[in-house]
Amino acid sequence: MSGKARWVIGAAAVCAVVVGAVVVWPEAEVDPRAYPGSSTRYTLDDAERLSRVPLPECARAQLRYYVFPLGPESVTLDFAAPSDCVDGFLSGFGVDRHVPTSVWEPRGDDPPPPIRPPGQVGARWEFTPGERVEEWTRVVPGAYREQVRIAVNRSAQPQRVYVVAFSLD
Repeated sequence: MSGKARWVIGAAAVCAVVVGAVVVWPEAEVDPRAYPGSSTRYTLDDAERLSRVPLPECARAQLRYYVFPLGPESVTLDFAAPSDCVDGFLSGFGVDRHVPTSVWEPRGDDPPPPIRPPGQVGARWEFTPGERVEEWTRVVPGAYREQVRIAVNRSAQPQRVYVVAFSLD
């Protein structure tokens, strides 16, 4: 058998393996709650574990999330929930719902909001003049330190919660 024939047979075998792999191992199914571009390797439960932000059941129905494909310790999520659910979420995370780190009340001429999703998420969190947005910032210790910023739009009904968590290490 000539060298050219061996090369053709080898190339055909490689193509067959690649096609077989695509058919047998299709791309992971995308969670409809994940923002476009979120790593498909991570589920919502993974996002919760990686960010170390415990999510209450009452928040999961209206939740969207994004796990960075190259840095899974970076997680962005947002959800809408009734005030009692939001208050339980804040308590479960270990912050005092009555004592935010900061309060922002947007006006028409304000600079961008103090919390927003990173550009890769492809979403915008909109705040309108007259709303009250409370924010909590906390560093969660552990195998790696995670900075978590939580903002709650108290004016929206149901209330809107925005979370940005990323590794400091």
